[in-house]
Amino acid sequence: MKTFYVEKIVNNIVELNNEEHNHLKNVMRLNIGDKVKVVCGDEYDYFCTISQINKNNSVLVVDSKELNTANPKVEFTCYMALIKNDNLCLVVQKLTELGCKNFVPFESRYTVNKDKGAKADKLSTVSKQSLKQCGRSIPMQVYPTMHLKNLDKMLEQHDLIIFANETEKSQELNEVLSNNSNAKNIAIIVGCEGGFEQSEIDYLIEKGAISVGLGNRILRAETASIMLTAIVLNHFKEYC
Repeated sequence: MKTFYVEKIVNNIVELNNEEHNHLKNVMRLNIGDKVKVVCGDEYDYFCTISQINKNNSVLVVDSKELNTANPKVEFTCYMALIKNDNLCLVVQKLTELGCKNFVPFESRYTVNKDKGAKADKLSTVSKQSLKQCGRSIPMQVYPTMHLKNLDKMLEQHDLIIFANETEKSQELNEVLSNNSNAKNIAIIVGCEGGFEQSEIDYLIEKGAISVGLGNRILRAETASIMLTAIVLNHFKEYC
C-alpha cells in the first residue's frame, strides 16, 4: 500500500499538497476510492480512502489507524561532521532505515562542506521520504548544524558515546559494546573525510566519549556512520 507523509491530520481528513499530491495524482496515478496509508509523525499508521483528487490537492478520509511497529525502540543518536551534500543525504536516508532516532550534523576542523542555514530542512525532508519506504511513522529528528566543541549539553544526555577514530589501535568496538550492554541512551560520533585533529579527540574523550577503531581499513565517513549504526543497534537488539 502506497504511503504518504503529512504534517497533521484534522478530524480524520487528510489533505495532500505539493509533492505528495503530485506523487499521488501524476506519478502513482491513483484514483478516487483507492486505499492508501498516511503517516504524520506520531506513532500510528492511518489507513485512508481517496475522496477527492483536485488540481492542486488531494483529500483523503481516514478509515482506521494502527500502532506502528517499525519505529525505533532504542534511544540512538548519530553525530556526524558535514560531508559532501549527496553523501550526507545518503547517510540520513540509510540511518532512517536502520532505526536512528536523532541526527546531529556538526562542523569541525577539517570539514570542507559548510552549512549555509538550510541543511536541517533538507535532511529532514530526506528522512521523511525515507520513512515512507522503510515503514516508520516517525521521521528521524534532524538538528541544526552545531560546532563540535559546542556539543557539551547534548553529549551529557548519553550514557554511552562511541566515536570512530582511525588512529585508535587498542580499543575494539565489540569489547566496548560488551562492557556497556546496559546503556539506555547511546550515541556515535563520526568525523568528516579528514577525521579529527588531536585537540578534538582530546575534547571528545574529556566529554566521556570512547574512541574505537573500525578495523584495518580506512572507511569513508558515510560508510563508517552507516556501518557503526548498524552494528550498535544490532547489539542493543533493535532488530529483534
